[in-house]
Amino acid sequence: MAPTAVLFDFDGVIADAENYHVAAWQRTLVRMGWEVADEVAARAVEQDDHAFAAELFADRGVVEADLDGWVRKKQELTVRMIRLHPRAYPGVAELFRALAGRTRIAVVSTTWRENVEALLEAAGLADAVELIVAKEDVKALKPAPDAYVRALKRLRVAASRAVAVEDSPRGLAAAEAAGLRRLAVGHRREAGDWVGDADFVPAFEPLADVLAQLGFPDRNPA
Repeated sequence: MAPTAVLFDFDGVIADAENYHVAAWQRTLVRMGWEVADEVAARAVEQDDHAFAAELFADRGVVEADLDGWVRKKQELTVRMIRLHPRAYPGVAELFRALAGRTRIAVVSTTWRENVEALLEAAGLADAVELIVAKEDVKALKPAPDAYVRALKRLRVAASRAVAVEDSPRGLAAAEAAGLRRLAVGHRREAGDWVGDADFVPAFEPLADVLAQLGFPDRNPA
């Protein structure tokens, strides 16, 4: 049975976002005279901004840092970069167009809402997305299932009638805990233990293969 809703993670699934977060933190912290190596800043891709900032400041012996203020500065810079250079993965726009009218599309992410909105608008994809559940909307982030549970509730769709598209073990665990069928997308990452028992596609191309994995095998992408 074709799914009533497809729930997409954002960073790493829709948005090729790693460079945004790395560069934004590096440029933000240079205001303090700190040079942060790429491999250190790259931890921000997998961590909440507040957790990353707290760890970084603690490592440098800064006890009373204005974490909220520095996170806000980093976030403002991230949004500007997204709007100037929206980087959606290849095949995202074509996939959204192919799903239009056949299922409902939502974005369920642990990033800030304005990041999602900025990229969708800049890439011309905003009209395709019915619902966004972002980090502001839940108390517990992935791997907790809260964001997916909230999305299903707001869409009024049963978990059995939806599929989640994820790119990380934490995201896949959150979707599984919410009772969702899962499709892992690799993009630049090969299949491996991180996929678990979820279905897998290496990318969003070829389109027909992705549609078949989502539950639309009769779709003719031409």
